[in-house]
Amino acid sequence: MPQPDQDLSDLPSEPPVRRYRLLRLILVVGLLAWLGHGALIDVLAGHSARRSLTGEALSPSAQDLLARCLEDLPPGPLVDLHAHLAGRGPDSGCWVNPRLLSPLHPLDWVRMRSYLSAAGLDSESPDAAWIEGLAGLARARQRPALHFLLAFDHRYSPQGVRDLDHSEFYVPNDYAHAAAEAHSDVFRCAISVHPYRPDAVQELERWAARGVRLVKWLPGAQGMDPASPLCDAFYRALVAQGMVLLVHCGEEQAVDAEADQELGNPLRLRRPLEAGVQILVAHCASAGTSLDLDVGGPNPPRVGCFELFLRLMGEKAFEGQLWGEISTVTQVNRYSNALAVLLEREDLHPRLVNGSDWPLPALNVLYQTRALASAGFITAEEREALNEIYHHNPLTFDLALKRVVRSPETGARFAPEIFTRLGPLH
Repeated sequence: MPQPDQDLSDLPSEPPVRRYRLLRLILVVGLLAWLGHGALIDVLAGHSARRSLTGEALSPSAQDLLARCLEDLPPGPLVDLHAHLAGRGPDSGCWVNPRLLSPLHPLDWVRMRSYLSAAGLDSESPDAAWIEGLAGLARARQRPALHFLLAFDHRYSPQGVRDLDHSEFYVPNDYAHAAAEAHSDVFRCAISVHPYRPDAVQELERWAARGVRLVKWLPGAQGMDPASPLCDAFYRALVAQGMVLLVHCGEEQAVDAEADQELGNPLRLRRPLEAGVQILVAHCASAGTSLDLDVGGPNPPRVGCFELFLRLMGEKAFEGQLWGEISTVTQVNRYSNALAVLLEREDLHPRLVNGSDWPLPALNVLYQTRALASAGFITAEEREALNEIYHHNPLTFDLALKRVVRSPETGARFAPEIFTRLGPLH
């Protein structure tokens, strides 16, 4: 049975794995799987029966830990502002770049296989199985929860031409909305609209009229530059419609964005912020480095993206407008960079919101509870209980881990209000 703290030789617990090491590990495993050992992907991805769906009870120690995690939460449902959908179509309208489905591109192939495995699926599962599986896990949680399902637009050129060759995947807005409508007890819809599309403003207005308020961008993969004047009309429409932008900042590690990582520079958000757009920064920009554009000159230094995010959060002009979203900050490739700071900066807690970045909480290789225990964020006893919860329900594991982690220096924890907060969507 795979464990979220198993001893993997290519995953040292200190310092945490950087992107190239993760890619190297995935490539090695992918090549082995390509040679006929596909079960290895399931080990790394954590694919297994979710015990919460079989009625199997948690042990008393795991139940006690969960009770502590839930006891001081404010009333109302748990909130997850970051849950991905995926599919291959054709009936759903979803699409995946063929290279992600071809063993001739082993790194891309194993990446896609890993995400499917983490979601509890295989390459033959219908698109609806992703939705049904996530809905089942959401309903099996110990408390009602709302998960925002993210659509995902194609990549577009600055001339407004759709670029299928460099698009990773596509999830139509109508598909995400239909899924949310069909499971309205646990889901809400977030659309994705590329600002370079000729019909971008009209698409925003269409969905605003249907009550949708959250818009997802992933600049490095989708190719939009948040600092470009090409986005100005889009920003005016966001403000006019009262919509909120959930934008990935920092290094993108889950999809291929190597050529355009700088588009995830948090400082490129100054333009939409100055236009009055409400922004949620996914992952609090907790990975990678970007150019310090505030320095100016032909050769600005590279600075940690998390440091640049904190700089923006410290500007009084953006209070009440700029928010941090904490999905993935407990992952093995991120925690040493940002987790302790986010826990200790209690002045930031009123501006933080929660997300899971599903299906990543089920991707076993990214969550090393042994490393977190060694670093002092959790105890050995908590690690054992968390490992059990992981197999019971990865969504519950994601919440429990974030509620349990504490600063090794001060003991500070995330404020409970973060996990029921809608932020600017209230």
